[in-house]
Amino acid sequence: MKCLLYPLFIALFFTACKKQGTTNISTSKVDIYMLKSYSVNVDQTGTPSIVSISNAVLADTPLVADQDIKLYTQYSTTFTLAKNIKPIIQNYGPDKAFAVTLNKQPVYFGVFRPAYLNSIIFGLASIDPIIFTTDTALSIQFAMFTGNPYLPQLDKRNDDKIINTLRQTGRVQ
Repeated sequence: MKCLLYPLFIALFFTACKKQGTTNISTSKVDIYMLKSYSVNVDQTGTPSIVSISNAVLADTPLVADQDIKLYTQYSTTFTLAKNIKPIIQNYGPDKAFAVTLNKQPVYFGVFRPAYLNSIIFGLASIDPIIFTTDTALSIQFAMFTGNPYLPQLDKRNDDKIINTLRQTGRVQ
C-alpha cells in the first residue's frame, strides 16, 4: 500500500505547486513607444552631467510594435524592422523622446538627436533620425565618457530582459 501512496502523493504535490512572480517570456513583448509627456532631469554633480527622464507617459500605440521587430543585433544595438519608420521620424528633433518597453513597462528611455546638433547627451540612449536610420534599420546609440564608472550601468540597450525575450523568439543576432 505504501508503494502506491508515495507516487500518488508526489504526483499530487507537483500538480498543486505553482510558480509565482515569473514572467512568461514567450508572451512578453518588446515595443518602442514615443513619449506623450515626460520630465528631463540633469544631474550636474559629476563629469559629465547625466540626463535622465522621469514622469514618462507612453503614447497610446507603439512606434515600433513587437511584431515589427524582425531582428536585434546586440553588437550594433540595431533593430531590423519589418516596416519603414524613417518617413515618420526623419524630422524628429531633440524635443521627442521614446521608451523601449517590455510588456509596456519602460526598460530604458532615449531621445532623438540629429547629427547636426553639436551637443552630446550622457545618460540617455539616442536615435539619429537621419544618419543611423535606414528604411528597415533603427540603430540606438549611447554616449560614453572615459573615466565615468556610472555611464555603462545606465546603458540598458542590451538589458537581459529584452535580450532574453527577443532570443526566445529567435530575433537576436
